Amino acid sequence: GDLPSDIRVRLDKINRHSDELVHLVNDLLDIARIESGRVTMKKGLLDLKNIIEGVSDLLSVQLKEKYIELGSDIASDANAIFADKSQIERIFINIISNAIKFTPQKGKITIQAHKEDGGVQIDITDTGCGIPEEAQEKIFEEFYRVDNPINQETKGTGLGLALVKHIVEAHEGKIWVKSKLGAGSTFSFTIPKPS
Repeated sequence: GDLPSDIRVRLDKINRHSDELVHLVNDLLDIARIESGRVTMKKGLLDLKNIIEGVSDLLSVQLKEKYIELGSDIASDANAIFADKSQIERIFINIISNAIKFTPQKGKITIQAHKEDGGVQIDITDTGCGIPEEAQEKIFEEFYRVDNPINQETKGTGLGLALVKHIVEAHEGKIWVKSKLGAGSTFSFTIPKPS
């Protein structure tokens, strides 16, 4: 039924914070499961362009809100990857969501993929604020958040990139970042060929 507006506001806050807690607990559980080897990667042959199109569609509202252009350049011999579809999507969602958060309006995010000796290397580059050199090693640690004005204004758990790292490593790949303050960041990861 009808609720007084102040009660409705409080209930909305409770609901929103409950969702955030559920998300936090799920991320922690996923990290624990992957670390303990209890998550079986359901690997199969995937079309990388289709994965990127799906993620781009999912994040289209956030991209449009900031007028950020998302482009991709996938080499033809790097389009087929052998991976777990839902987990690879989580990698892209986490990295691109971060890129959107730290990229100013009318910025650009580019996804590139090329063949590497052991499989495919994927690079996600943004025109964002960049990451201080001393923080670049720590950003993949659980609960670590870079101390900057954007992180002070927006909520986050510091678990997204830790989860991404665990997923990449569960695929027997590696992940790293190259960044310069004021000049954007490039997150790169590898997906090895099927053994």
